[in-house]
Amino acid sequence: MTAAALLPAPTVPTLLPAVDVAGGRAVQVVDGDDDPFVVALGWVEQGARWIHLVDLDRAYRRGSDLPLLTDLVAALPVPVQLSGGLDTPEAVAQALGTGARRVNLAVTALRDPGWVAELVREHGDRVAVGLDVLGDRVVARGSGDDLGPLDEVVATVRAELAEVRPGAFVVADAGRDGRRTGADLPLFRRLAGTLGAPVVASGGVATLQDLAGLSAAGVAGVVLGSALYHRAFTLAEALEAVA
Repeated sequence: MTAAALLPAPTVPTLLPAVDVAGGRAVQVVDGDDDPFVVALGWVEQGARWIHLVDLDRAYRRGSDLPLLTDLVAALPVPVQLSGGLDTPEAVAQALGTGARRVNLAVTALRDPGWVAELVREHGDRVAVGLDVLGDRVVARGSGDDLGPLDEVVATVRAELAEVRPGAFVVADAGRDGRRTGADLPLFRRLAGTLGAPVVASGGVATLQDLAGLSAAGVAGVVLGSALYHRAFTLAEALEAVA
């Protein structure tokens, strides 16, 4: 595993500023500039060691920003975790072709856990598995598709991936995502202890105390979006909170 890779707990969690791209522009902006290159490089300049890059157009089935994202991955001096609508062989192949260090499968890929296992077997820790949680169920954020009770989905995933280990499970608290209502620490603590691979937490972070709590919960990484863009804290403060 390279030094830049997400490390399993109890090491310091990796913080991944999110850059959501739609129509070639960054959806969340800093100082009014919606150029995704400016936004992403700005986070790197502030100390980010990873970027979480999201193709919202692909996620919502309205095309893709693939050429721009490929250029952006090449321009960034840090590893990229690429996400957004990755639930078909074509989409995953294209995402891997961007050069992203890790691609995050959409939760809908879990309809075929055997295929997910094959991808992990072939590509190793370049594959992360998305898990969108709403209450006690797994629900795809883009489509609203209900994949079933969380405990049952986790049990199925553990069984299918028993002989392989993805780079991470990117667990998104869909009910809190973007709302800055506080991280669900019991949820992330529970999944960090049961999924059998590093957990990257996403959703609900509002304060530096949330970050400290997530670090104590054993997550390997945290995706930061709304809290950074609404200046609840700076990236430097966030890095210090988990140090």
